[in-house]
Amino acid sequence: MKLWRYLFLPREISAFERSYLRRMNRIALIFFYMHVPAFVGVAALARTSMLQAAILTPLVLIGPTVVYFWLKNPRALAVAYGFTAMVMGGLLVHFGQGPMQIEMHFYFFVLIALLAVFGNPAAIMTAAVTVALHHLAVWLLLPASVFNYEASVWAVVVHAVFVVLESIAAIFVARSFFDNVIGLEKIVAVRTAELDQRTRDMALVLDNVDQGLLTLSADGVMSAGRSAMLLSWFGEPPASGKFVDYAAAVDPKFAARFAIGWPEVFGGTTPVELAFDQLPKHIVAGHHHLQLVYHAIGDGHVPEAILVVVSDITGELERERAEAERRELMATFERVNIDRAGFVRFCRETDELIRRLVVDDPARGDIQRHLHTLKANAAIFGIDSVASLCHALETQMTEHPGPLPADGRRLLVETWRAFASRLESLLGTQDLRRLEINDDDVQRVLAALRGNKPTADVLHTVSWWRLEPVSRRFERAAEQANRLARRTSKTIKVEIDDKGIRLDPQRWAPFWSAFVHAVQNAIDHGVEEPAERRRAGKPEAATVMLRAMVDGGSLAIEVRDDGRGIDWERVRTRARSLGMRNETQDELVEVLFAESAAKNTSIDPSIRGAGLSALRAAARTEGGSVTIVSRPQRGTCLRFEFPLEQLAERDYLSDNQPRQRMTA
Repeated sequence: MKLWRYLFLPREISAFERSYLRRMNRIALIFFYMHVPAFVGVAALARTSMLQAAILTPLVLIGPTVVYFWLKNPRALAVAYGFTAMVMGGLLVHFGQGPMQIEMHFYFFVLIALLAVFGNPAAIMTAAVTVALHHLAVWLLLPASVFNYEASVWAVVVHAVFVVLESIAAIFVARSFFDNVIGLEKIVAVRTAELDQRTRDMALVLDNVDQGLLTLSADGVMSAGRSAMLLSWFGEPPASGKFVDYAAAVDPKFAARFAIGWPEVFGGTTPVELAFDQLPKHIVAGHHHLQLVYHAIGDGHVPEAILVVVSDITGELERERAEAERRELMATFERVNIDRAGFVRFCRETDELIRRLVVDDPARGDIQRHLHTLKANAAIFGIDSVASLCHALETQMTEHPGPLPADGRRLLVETWRAFASRLESLLGTQDLRRLEINDDDVQRVLAALRGNKPTADVLHTVSWWRLEPVSRRFERAAEQANRLARRTSKTIKVEIDDKGIRLDPQRWAPFWSAFVHAVQNAIDHGVEEPAERRRAGKPEAATVMLRAMVDGGSLAIEVRDDGRGIDWERVRTRARSLGMRNETQDELVEVLFAESAAKNTSIDPSIRGAGLSALRAAARTEGGSVTIVSRPQRGTCLRFEFPLEQLAERDYLSDNQPRQRMTA
């Protein structure tokens, strides 16, 4: 029964599959009709009957042509094509009798393989049965039509065996194509249908909402003639008749900004168009998002009045949000397919970061570090909704110093939960932690068993498999580095040297979350653009190296680049402006890790000191330390060291040390 379900597809045909098969069926029919002149040409070259070729080939095409225009099920046509293809093969070897006849048997193998594009095992089985019966019957009745020599029964059997083997492989390819491409489309189609329905609903609303029109005098008083739609958005106008008071009833923030910018419109000192740019253009009235466009009335330097056109863009914003959600969901599909276990770990780490962000009265520095770490990790996995919100909250905290507002925390939690709920049906709720081993791991265990090593040693090695390879974290960091390089028009190559080290994924999750800042700093401000590197006599492609090793009694993790290095004089200047000590090299390094000192240095100013501070905090949590070594035009090395004696013992293996103790 299981084999039957594998060989025969389910009855449901999705819109995507129907559209795909319709196109492929049309192409296949055209392909078969191209056989008519081709077979006539083969018959001419082989000195067989051109008349037979001109008659028999179109006769064979009657069947698939009728099926193409008569049957509504596109899968049935694929089965008919499987039969037609093998009959065409029989005609080819018949018309091609002569020295090249045996080579023409490759037609059967090629067409069986091509039938996999229909994703239907039944089409391939039909072709296999057809060619088998054809060869058997023609070999018995007209052997010269099949082989150009007196072929024995074993020649026919060998030929049939190869057909069977290729058919099995083609069936596997066809079914895999159906399950992994067409089947995945069904999941996406469900979500897409929901989003499309919501988009259509909002479009219907938008189509039935008119614009609001009103004119304003120099003192901001509205004219008596106004669009009736304003009543549904703003309600009854105020007694003062001023638009700023009208708007203040629904959006006080908009009204405050409008009151500041309005006098400039009629001041005469600023061009009108520039004054319009200073006015707010978006107002929220209940559930409506309204867009305002200002037009000057009059030809003079100072306008006589201002026409305000108010449009409801709620539907447009909803469509943009739905489209962004769709893109984000598709990006997530890709990430889950590439690294499902890593994505699950990212979700767990994000849950913990958000929990820290929403606790009562956290230290402001911790909030900034957690926000920036969450933004960087969300960007790696393509979750733009969370990354952009974190960036907005970072900006808000910079412009308005203090703790993260309660509404910001609530919005962050809601945004993350909304994303997580969209993925629940895909990822499930079970623990998806996986063991990741390679052939070297297996060979070590086999060697220990063959050498009769103590059972405890073998168990120790096997238990080490539960740890996460550092190489996996480095690979994700390399993806981020390449993405940042493309965004900044830089050329890099990332080298990874992990020495086969593994670490406990749960314990080291905070460190790896902060590790993205080291990669970001290396690309954004360590690596130069190609033109600058050429002027410095360097290769255009910069090298970024991610290394993990056991050095002495410490586990060391490094991020190296061969870029311009840190401008220590700029760091010293910044330290002086902040009143920080800057005499020694250690004091300058301390400036880089300060919460507020990263601006105007070769460290990325966009992180406002939070990135390096988060890195050091994460390293110290594991009992480690951070050092920075940088030389002008030689590059920078950010090194993390974790003393092994401070870590819980656990077995590990590495490429350069066959067996040691390390922390996990």
